[in-house]
Amino acid sequence: MTSTKIRTDWQLYTAAMLILLFGLVMVYSSSSVVAEVHYHKEHWEFAAKQLGFALFGIASMILLKRLDYKKLQHPIWILAPMGVTIMLLIGVIAADPRAHRWYRIPSVGQFQPSELAKPVLILFLAWFVARREANLNDKYTLRPTALVVGVLTLLVGFGDLGTAAVLLAPAVVIFYVAGIERKYFYLALGLAALLGIGFILQKPYRLFRVLAFVGITEKTVNEHPKLHWVAEQMASSRAARDAGHQATQGKIAVGSGGWTGVGLGLSDQKLGFLPEAHTDFIFGIVGEETGLVGCVLLLSGYMFIFWRGIRLYWTTQDAFGRYIALGCVAVITTQALFNMSVVLDMAPTKGIPLPLISFGGSALICTLSTLGLLMSVSDRAS
Repeated sequence: MTSTKIRTDWQLYTAAMLILLFGLVMVYSSSSVVAEVHYHKEHWEFAAKQLGFALFGIASMILLKRLDYKKLQHPIWILAPMGVTIMLLIGVIAADPRAHRWYRIPSVGQFQPSELAKPVLILFLAWFVARREANLNDKYTLRPTALVVGVLTLLVGFGDLGTAAVLLAPAVVIFYVAGIERKYFYLALGLAALLGIGFILQKPYRLFRVLAFVGITEKTVNEHPKLHWVAEQMASSRAARDAGHQATQGKIAVGSGGWTGVGLGLSDQKLGFLPEAHTDFIFGIVGEETGLVGCVLLLSGYMFIFWRGIRLYWTTQDAFGRYIALGCVAVITTQALFNMSVVLDMAPTKGIPLPLISFGGSALICTLSTLGLLMSVSDRAS
């Protein structure tokens, strides 16, 4: 009986650790002032928390890396995490009545179950599509998948539209590559677009951000009778007043960096001008302090991870492993590009973390866990 040769993909591992290390530096740089001024904490507190999250995430990554991914093909390892995730997403609606995103954990922080949905959905899609690959366009394949993806997207999108959009990435990529008929593919995209419009109209601030992105200001709304329904919502929400503020400040931050940046720790935008400078808009501080060079290197790191995943898709012999690799890089690179596009005002403002960089325990741990799944496949690829 032959055994599969196990060897660490040091290139993938090194790329992930370098991005993580850079992220820890940028979290400290971008959060030190806001920690003291706004939260009355020590200047290192956010960075210390992020380091703790990173260590926990690395432990999870190594555990999954050492685990043979083929052992996860049993239905219990697929359906049980899916059931737990759905229960957590339902529960968070009541636990967090305002944002419907977080469970508050005393002395630890917040847990965001929508982040857990990413690796859980990747495993489900890889397992189910691998089993049904020969009958991909059969109703017994499409209906269960549409149900699972639809339920997760609805539950996540209720409180976090950006993460819901990212969740669709592995489903779109895996089914497209697996060979779904184009009529079903375009139908799914159309339904996703309609769902997105519904979510945008669900909460006024989402609508204001989209309008601000396309250049429709409060003055424009007031001057056009057909937009008076928007004016009524604007009057009831303060979000309309600064819907484009973050995007504007993000562009200022990136543009201020020039070629090589103003230097680590020397950002002006983090002094209160750029909201969420250490979380969703940290790429603005990356651009300001490290310049175009730093931004390109960071983007290159994500593209390297993407390349390793695509390479794995072509070299891994079993379908389950191929689709895990494809799903992992689809989530990570889609989220990274989405975040960068928002900061550069190339997409409507939406709170979504930059993988391995932004402050946040749930996102960091789940991203490292996703990388652990990718490494499990890479280490065992023929």
